[in-house]
Amino acid sequence: MEFKVLELLEDWRPQCLAIFNGIIEEGLAFPWDKPWTMTEFDTYYVPEQPVWCAVTSGDLPVSPDKKVLGFVHIKPNGVGRLAHVANCGYNISPEARGKGIGKALVAKAIEVARDMGYVGMQYNAVVSTNTIAIKLYESFGFSIIGTVPQGFRLGSKDNPHYVNHHIMYLVL
Repeated sequence: MEFKVLELLEDWRPQCLAIFNGIIEEGLAFPWDKPWTMTEFDTYYVPEQPVWCAVTSGDLPVSPDKKVLGFVHIKPNGVGRLAHVANCGYNISPEARGKGIGKALVAKAIEVARDMGYVGMQYNAVVSTNTIAIKLYESFGFSIIGTVPQGFRLGSKDNPHYVNHHIMYLVL
C-alpha cells in the first residue's frame, strides 16, 4: 500500500473522526466508550498541536480527496512542569493495519516531537493485549516503565473484563 504522511488538511477531519470512532467502538485500545461528535473531536485533536495523517498517495499533489489511512496527534503529556514530554495518540483504520502505517506515524511523531523541543515521549495507557502496538513502540526504543494492574476495561460495563495497561517512555 502506497501512502504519504502529511500534515492534516481541514477536509480530512471527517475521515479522521470516522477512524477514531471506529477504534472506540472496537473497545480494545482507547479509554473512551462512546463515539465523539465533530465538535468534541476538533476540541481534542485539532487545536494548536499538530496532527499528521497517512494518506493514499497518487499522482495528485496534497489535496482533500486523499483517503486517510491513519493519523497521529502530538501534544504535551501534561501542563506546566510536565509539558516538555510529548504524548501521542495513534489511529489506524482497520483496512490499513499491518501495512506499515503505524511504523510511519510513530517515526513521524518522534521526528516532529524532537523538532518541537520535547525531551521525551510518554504513552500513558498502552493496553497489555495490544501486543502489536507494544512491539512497534519497543522497536523505536520505548520501554515499559510501569504497569497498571487491571487498569483497562474490555467489554461492556455490564460484562467487564479487566486487563493491565502499560506506561511506555522514550527519551528523545
